[in-house]
Amino acid sequence: MRKTFLIIGMVLALLNVTYSFFRTEDTAILFGIEMNIWVYRFIWFAMAALLFNGYRKEQGRNS
Repeated sequence: MRKTFLIIGMVLALLNVTYSFFRTEDTAILFGIEMNIWVYRFIWFAMAALLFNGYRKEQGRNS
């Protein structure tokens, strides 16, 4: 079940990064803080990378 949540989280984070390229805004709001769009994209990409790392570790335990 944990692997499913990790996959869903990765997909949502990557979709958020992808969607941010189609908006014409220079800033975005994350947790109530307005920030540069590139910082916003980096934070979401880092979250996706951390979730992917957790997924890989979970795969290693189950093999």
